[in-house]
Amino acid sequence: MFKNARDYGPLNVYMRSQRTMLFSAGTYNLLASATDLNNLRQMLAQTNYHEIIGSEMVKDYPNLIEIDRRLTQNFVDQFNSFRKFVPPRSQQFITAFGSRFFLNNIKVILSGLYGANRFEDARGMLISLSEEENRQTESLFAAKDIPDLISRLENPALRSALEKVIGEYRYLDIVYPLIIAIDQFYYDSLCNTLQSLKGADYRSAKRFFEAQIGIQNLEIILRSKAFGIQPAMVKKWLIYTQFCPLSQQLLERFLAAQDFEETFKLIKEETAFKDLANRLITNLETGLTPLANFDLYADQHIVHIANSIFRGASFNITIYPAFFFLKEIEIRNLRTIILGKIHDKASEEILDKIILL
Repeated sequence: MFKNARDYGPLNVYMRSQRTMLFSAGTYNLLASATDLNNLRQMLAQTNYHEIIGSEMVKDYPNLIEIDRRLTQNFVDQFNSFRKFVPPRSQQFITAFGSRFFLNNIKVILSGLYGANRFEDARGMLISLSEEENRQTESLFAAKDIPDLISRLENPALRSALEKVIGEYRYLDIVYPLIIAIDQFYYDSLCNTLQSLKGADYRSAKRFFEAQIGIQNLEIILRSKAFGIQPAMVKKWLIYTQFCPLSQQLLERFLAAQDFEETFKLIKEETAFKDLANRLITNLETGLTPLANFDLYADQHIVHIANSIFRGASFNITIYPAFFFLKEIEIRNLRTIILGKIHDKASEEILDKIILL
């Protein structure tokens, strides 16, 4: 315990101090109640986000892609600036955790090449990382199509993961199998380093990422049902790791379920995601689409776990990814509020999309 306190003392102090600066429910209520975009500008001028997006927000017609890029870039810069407080014994784990930023750049380019987003917008959505990662990003951005992009990937394991699903991408004509393959690669890499953690590091990180992997698999299954994709194909997309809280047998039962109602009941009865299942069941009972607000409900579940990590003495590495998960949710909430005011949405409608921290 003394060694943990010594190793994680500075990290604990800095993460807790940063957490106190996250927006409260009262702040979200205030921002959502802004009478218009100009009023929201005045409110944001009193927050730390003024320096990040201020010059873009003052425009009559702010560029949402540029606002999003600035928010994300600041997030990544803050992530890297606090890495100096991570002890050497956990650096490998945090490096694996941070690899998602480069992988997200790849997703942005893939989506642009496919046409899910305008390719000319992809440049503005890319995040500046290390010199080496930026070099690779530029090479990928120059790809003429998706097969060309895959051939340019310098990590052979990642390249192989995408090559395995290129047939499914062509058959279904959706970019989803490629995005899932990147997620599989990420979680496989992360779980390999998670296994090297010990004691409180291992127990806390295992609990936090088990929930994320479990929900990731549920989302893959549920969204595939919405698209009518055959279970045999979906099985190959699932993340099979010892850190998934759902057994392969249980996942196959979810896949075999005849409809959403049966699937939601199974999730409620046989997993730790009862709160998520109850909200999805409510969707059916109130006439909403089955997966309405799925991301909102899922993220709220993870937020609860992230907050629990800060209780007591958080002398373990998970306080780092837990804080940055909460920070990421705050940025999403801010995007929701800005977009809501641009489109003149009522405060109640905006608050319904907010995830409380």
